Amino acid sequence: MAAEHTYFVRPVSGVWHVTWNESLDLIGSYPCQPEAVGVAEMLARHMRAQGKTARVSVSEPEARRTSWGRTNLGAQAAA
Repeated sequence: MAAEHTYFVRPVSGVWHVTWNESLDLIGSYPCQPEAVGVAEMLARHMRAQGKTARVSVSEPEARRTSWGRTNLGAQAAA
């Protein structure tokens, strides 16, 4: 078993996934970033308590695109 543990928090299709050591296994899927980071931090603390090294890597949130409704409403107001 590896001594270094890294927990990744990434945005995927509007939810936040927590994975471990680049594994395809999903630890959990959470509706908001703080909740996902909290779970990853808890797991990292657990590993540190066992004498192992652990860190949490948080990806940037996905950039949100403006919805077509907002663009359409803006164009109508300008006309």
